Amino acid sequence: MKNSWYFCILAILMTVAFSALHYFTDFAYMIHIMVLLVVVTFVSRRLVNLQHISVVLLFITVIEYAFVRYIFELSASGLPPYKTNAFIFGAHFLLDLIIFLLLKHRVLWSLRFMRLTNPNNWRSIYMTYADPILYGIFFAFILVDLAAFGENLIRNMDLFFGVSEEASKPYWSWGWVYKNYEILKSILSALVLTTILVTSFVERQRPDTPDEESESES
Repeated sequence: MKNSWYFCILAILMTVAFSALHYFTDFAYMIHIMVLLVVVTFVSRRLVNLQHISVVLLFITVIEYAFVRYIFELSASGLPPYKTNAFIFGAHFLLDLIIFLLLKHRVLWSLRFMRLTNPNNWRSIYMTYADPILYGIFFAFILVDLAAFGENLIRNMDLFFGVSEEASKPYWSWGWVYKNYEILKSILSALVLTTILVTSFVERQRPDTPDEESESES
C-alpha cells in the first residue's frame, strides 16, 4: 500500500514538473512528454491498451504542434493577432475533439487492430482506468478551447463582425480563459500524464489474462 502511495506522489510530482516545463519554456507542446509516455508503455508488452492510447496522443500532439508552428509562421508574415488566436484556438479545438471521439471508441478500435495483427491475444484489449478519466479530461480540453475561442471573438467583435468600437469596447477586457489559456492547458496536460503513469502502475499489478499467460510461457 505504501508503495502505491509513493508511486502516485512521484507521478504527480513528475507531471507537475513537466507541466511547468511546458508552460515556462513552451518546449515542443509536450511532444517530449508524449514520447516519454510511449517509451514507458512500450517497455512492457502487457500494457497494450496504454500503448494504443499513448500512440494516439503522440500522433495528434505532433499534428497539433505542426499546425501551431504553421500558424505562427503566418502570423510572422502579417496575419493579424486576433486571427492568429482564432486559428490557434480553432486548431486546438478540432484536434482535442478528434482525441475525444477516438477515446470514446478506443476499445473498439483497439480490438479491431488486435484482431488484425494478433488475433490470439484479443482478450488483452479492455477498458482501462485511464479510458474514462482521459475521456473526461479531453472534454475539459474542449470546453477550454471553446471558451478561449469565444472570448477571442467577443474581445474583437469590431474586427470580426464590424461592430462599432463604442459597442465593443466594454468587452475588450474579457479574457478569463483567454488570458489563462496556457496555464489551463498545462494543468490538463499534467492530468493526462498523471492518469497514464498511474494507470501503467496499476496495470502492472494486474494478473495476467489467459492469453498473456500463454504468450509468456511460449
